[in-house]
This record gives sequence, structure tokens and C-alpha cells, in this order.
Amino acid sequence: MVTLKDIAREAGVSVMTVSNVVNGNLSKVSKENAQRIREIIERRGYVPNASARSLAKNRANIIAIILRGAENENTLENPHNAALVGTIIQKIQKRGYYTMVNMMKCREDITQSLRTWNVDGAVFLGMFDDEIEEMCAASDIPMVFIDSYSSVRQLSNVGIDDYKGGRLAARHLIARGHRSIAFVSPPVLRTGVVQHRFAGFCDELEQHGISFRSEHQFVLESDVRPEDTMELGRRLAQLREEFSAVFVTSDQIASYLIQGMRSTGIRIPDDMSIIGFDDLMICRQMTPQLTTIAQDLEEKARLSVDILFRRLSAPAAPAESLVLDVTLVERESVAVKR
Repeated sequence: MVTLKDIAREAGVSVMTVSNVVNGNLSKVSKENAQRIREIIERRGYVPNASARSLAKNRANIIAIILRGAENENTLENPHNAALVGTIIQKIQKRGYYTMVNMMKCREDITQSLRTWNVDGAVFLGMFDDEIEEMCAASDIPMVFIDSYSSVRQLSNVGIDDYKGGRLAARHLIARGHRSIAFVSPPVLRTGVVQHRFAGFCDELEQHGISFRSEHQFVLESDVRPEDTMELGRRLAQLREEFSAVFVTSDQIASYLIQGMRSTGIRIPDDMSIIGFDDLMICRQMTPQLTTIAQDLEEKARLSVDILFRRLSAPAAPAESLVLDVTLVERESVAVKR
């Protein structure tokens, strides 16, 4: 492996001069020396040692992306998480930083890791809101949370209007004649995201004089267990005389429900209408294509990274909390009830 000393010896300059060229401090090096050093670096295929550079600068140029995940559960199997994390990684790398993705099952793991990792900042996905205060106290690095409903002050967060999304879903189904509608989600009490979607859904029903029946609320233990979700789809098929439509808080869950329903002979949307949430790529790959509430994951990722890097450059700057809009995307999975 070629070292700085090797480059310096061949160029006839000091190691510090070569280091200045490698790190872009060209004001301290003559044009002739800089050109000669660059030619040697290219010819000999020298690659800077990232670890050594981070130690010299007392910075790692690493951003941690932390997802909350249960034991034996791969949260990146969720296409929403995978799409969001992939976009965040791209945008961080464009700024010349590296990323470290970690799935943590408990807050003790997260707080301990934050105390020991040499990272410059962190982006959090899927945190329980009642744990965020402890996350912030564990480390003084810049942090940005995504989809948090925590009441902690001075918290930088990027989320969406989940409440409006719930209202849009109910409004669309009601406009097509559906009066008895089921609601399917992962554990409602686990996250403010689901709570707000459910609240918007119920408020829209009430505004139209429709009372939501509690027995039509179905809660999954997890949103990444396909067989359990398909089994719920088969169960919903047996209850089709009780409701004509289903609002699902995740496109992924909706896709498995549809598979389960269709395995019993139910036709979507002729026998049962269904509307999802997120507008993931899977919506256009399904048959029929899924009507859904769309959020802009690209914009959510961009704003999260922008806020984080503003915090990196000005740690004392005020926290930023942004709420992005949602829209309805009408496709083929909702029929007019006659």
C-alpha cells in the first residue's frame, strides 16, 4: 500500500506538503509541487486512509441512520423504510459523508451506542416518542427525527400531515358510497403516526354522520409478517357483509391483505374496496393498482438531511420541525358502492 511517506520521498517534499495536497490545503503548496504530487498520486494509485484523516481532523465524516426494530425483525424489509433510508444515504453521500445504518431493538442499545460511536450526527426513524428525550440526553451530536410526535422541545423533526391523510382516505371512500369501513394498522398505541391517521379517519366519518364501529378496527402485531397479514385478509373476506371498504395505514399491509382476500375468491374492488397509505412503488405493481394517500419520501429525505447539515454547521441554531402535505392518488382499488 502506497503511503504519504512514499509520495513525499518520490516528490522530494515533506510529508506535510503531501498531506496538504491530499486534504485540499493548496494555499500552503506551490503550484509546481502540487501538480507533481497529484501526478504521483494518480500514477501510484494512492488512496487516502479515511480513519487516519478522521483522527487528524477529530471528525469521522460519518452520519448514523438508526431504525427501531424488534428482535428477529428486519425493518428494511418494509419498502417504506427501505426507500426512505436509501434516499437519505444518497443525499448524505453527495455531501461527502459516509453512512452507518443500524437497527436497534431497545432504547438502552441506542443510548449506549450514541455514547460510544464516533459519528458527526444521526437520523432516527421509527423511534417511540416517549424515548426521544433519553435519546437527546445520551449525546450532544446533531440529531434529526423523522415522523416523531414527541413533545420534547428543541427537537428537529420532519413529518407529514398524517391526520389529513386519514381524513382524505375516509372522504374518498364516503364519496364513493361506502358507509361501513374497516380500519387496519400496526399497533395503534405504538406510534403517533397511526394515532393521527386514525383520528383523521374517524373525524371525517363523524362529519358525515357515520359512527365508526370499534369491532371494525383491526390491529396487527407487526407490519412485516406477510402470512399473519394475509390471514387477516382472509378473515376480512369472511366479514364482507359487515363493511364494504378498508382503510389501511400502509401500502405494504394493504398488498398482503389483498393477497389474503383474493385467495378466498374476493374480488378487489368489486367485492371489497381498499385504500392504502404512502404511495410506494408496489402500488403500481399490484393488480388492481392501489388507491392510496401519497407522501413525498424524496422530499422528506432531502429536508431531513438539509436540517441535519445545518445543525452540523451551526449546532446552536434553533430546532426545525416541518410537516409535509399529503395527497390522494386514485387508482383502481376503490369501487363505487351501489
